[in-house]
Amino acid sequence: MTAVLVLFLQSAICNLKSEIARSSSPSDIPQSAICNLKSEIALGDSLLKHRFAVQAAQEFRRRLWLADSDERSAGLTRFKLGLSLAASGQLQAAAQELTTAGRLDPDLTEPAQKTIAGYYAHEARYDLAAFELSDLLVFTSDSARRAALNSTVGWLRLQEGDVASAASSYELAGRHDVANTLRLARDGGHRSPTLAAVMSSLIPGSGEIYAERTGLGLLAFAVTAGSLAWAIVAARDDDWMSASVIVSTLFWRFYNGSRANAVAFADQYNLAARKRLIAGLSGQLAEPDWYSRTDSLLGYKVRPDTEADGGTR
Repeated sequence: MTAVLVLFLQSAICNLKSEIARSSSPSDIPQSAICNLKSEIALGDSLLKHRFAVQAAQEFRRRLWLADSDERSAGLTRFKLGLSLAASGQLQAAAQELTTAGRLDPDLTEPAQKTIAGYYAHEARYDLAAFELSDLLVFTSDSARRAALNSTVGWLRLQEGDVASAASSYELAGRHDVANTLRLARDGGHRSPTLAAVMSSLIPGSGEIYAERTGLGLLAFAVTAGSLAWAIVAARDDDWMSASVIVSTLFWRFYNGSRANAVAFADQYNLAARKRLIAGLSGQLAEPDWYSRTDSLLGYKVRPDTEADGGTR
């Protein structure tokens, strides 16, 4: 069925191209060609709905060139062009088209920026998604919409691992329970990489123990302390060659390794703590619905995980 649809759409595009090719300039395009384009105005939508994003983008560009002179109509076409580009993975170009659509038609500003934020979030580019919504917050005065946007920014910051910024965003959103939970989790379960490095510099292995890697910390302490004692004994026996070899191959290697491991283990501890925190809050903090307004505008779903038949998520 999909193959038949593709052949039909390709035939319609080819017929339109042949009519355009017979004209010497855009002003000489036959009125019948424009009428045919308008009579098949759903062509780009059909292509986009059935996930032929590249072909849909070509159709929306052609429509802008031929037919759309009204700014609001052009805004909607650019909105669909941006969606087509986003669906084909061209997120930077998509963001430009969606921003232009919002400028031409203010009613499209919020769905456009939330949609591109959703695509960024799907690609784990949470920083860019948060930037899109932060930009939208500047021009939003409605308190309910601001609360919803701040809550969404908080979710994105939490995915990045920035618990402090997430707590601030949820506080601005009026989600004081979530903000307090995040602050308590940050203060109670955090291990400072800097402190871990300082501890292992003073007493090798103590930084690893601080980061809850007790076995490796004790091993680092035993090897550094043992090798240092061995080197001192060798030096007292005037065996300076053995002492220098012991210090260079054992003591310094494990001493420097202990400091590096302390930092790495502290970072790993914090990452695991953040994952546990997010998992614990998953019931309260579901992923935002990025595309509800877009679905309402289009009448069909366009999102990164839409099936090829344009149906369910």
